[in-house]
Amino acid sequence: MSPTRHAPLYQWLAETLREDISQGVYNPGDVLPTEHELMRRYDLSSTTVRRAVHDLVLEGLIYRKAGKGTFVRRAHIEEHLSRLTSFPEEMRNRNIVPSFKLVCAEPCVPPADAARALNLSANQEAFYIERVQLGNGEPIALARGYWRRDIGEQLAQHDLDVIALYEVVENTLHIPLVEADESISAAVSDADITKKLDIQRRAPLLVLRRASYTTDMRPVELTTTFYRADRYEYKIRLAR
Repeated sequence: MSPTRHAPLYQWLAETLREDISQGVYNPGDVLPTEHELMRRYDLSSTTVRRAVHDLVLEGLIYRKAGKGTFVRRAHIEEHLSRLTSFPEEMRNRNIVPSFKLVCAEPCVPPADAARALNLSANQEAFYIERVQLGNGEPIALARGYWRRDIGEQLAQHDLDVIALYEVVENTLHIPLVEADESISAAVSDADITKKLDIQRRAPLLVLRRASYTTDMRPVELTTTFYRADRYEYKIRLAR
């Protein structure tokens, strides 16, 4: 049941739309009626409708996409920073179907920071793998990884549009992934990431940089993953 109509009318409309979203009239990812449709449906002015929609955008319940409309925001995917997990594991734990879109897989001379992380000498090649990571078919993140060349070449013998890299490393190559160093920072999307993740230019991103190790702290990979901040968040439990 819609809330009782009252003044100010923008608050009433905002509450009506909240109720519709909570009851499944509009589901996550659905496009909302246009401002003109809302004006006609509820006999309201453009100013009232814009204020109600604006408030719901600020609240984080809906979002605008230029040229496409206003959509119901999907719930954030949370990752608890307590154990070393892969993207597919995180998705499956939340009943989300993971998939990938391969962008690039080739040997290369890595940048200096990646060479140091992998304990490579000058001009020694690594193997670069870049993939878009999707949840239920929607782009969630872009992963750019430098791997030890011997490992990366073996990974590339599999279908990189399908496989979970960590599962192949551990179960097929029999290389245990024991621990990792991670850092988290913020950034905004550039033209390349904007296109690959289908987001707005300069949209906020969470950037996870991970160096993974096998036994005896031997480095395996250095991967930087750019997560859409509107779909992903990290949670940490602290104790004192």
